[in-house]
Amino acid sequence: MRENLKPFDVFICYKISSGKDFAEHLKAGMEELGLHSFLSSRDLPQMVDGKEEWENIRNRALEESKIFILIITPGFDLSKEVRNELSLARKLGNKEFIYFRHRDLERKIIVDLNTEKVDFGKQQQVSFETKEELLRLAHKILLKNQSNRGFTNMQPISVGEAKPLEKKNIQSPTTDLLCAMCSKQINGEPHVEVFNGKAFNFDCQECAHIYRKLKRVYGESFE
Repeated sequence: MRENLKPFDVFICYKISSGKDFAEHLKAGMEELGLHSFLSSRDLPQMVDGKEEWENIRNRALEESKIFILIITPGFDLSKEVRNELSLARKLGNKEFIYFRHRDLERKIIVDLNTEKVDFGKQQQVSFETKEELLRLAHKILLKNQSNRGFTNMQPISVGEAKPLEKKNIQSPTTDLLCAMCSKQINGEPHVEVFNGKAFNFDCQECAHIYRKLKRVYGESFE
């Protein structure tokens, strides 16, 4: 029964035809760090047992989640389910909303929820291009101030065996140096680590640890 399953921390809202790959990759990464994330395509088939309709299960997962992530991909505003989930989340009013927008789309998008119109041009958005970048950005946002969100079940990120470059091989920091994990501009001395013979620059040790853990999960495709 659904009552025996642990509550969800994150609810991922997406349009199936254009956002499924992004959403499934994001869920896998969230679960890896201990954030139980609801994704309808993965979680509903496992929980529906004939005694509860999928809509009731979906709504309960939405109610208990602390974070509502909307993946903005082409045609998301035309999806009835996306509009229903967004409308219910906004009515609940007890969530942190994170809007990830694919870079192919314009920032200003207005969505009609019947009860209100949401102007995404006035909302804070985080742009992404690939599913790997989406995952990196989501981890960076959610790991920051995690205690303030009430997350106590996030798994610690262990330090791997990758060794930093010797000082003689470290490139002098420049204003154009970006963190390989969060794409933030690096000010000062970068934290440098080597993976498979290739050097990567990081803004801080935490970013390097996250990158290392995800690299072990996704292999060479994560870069």
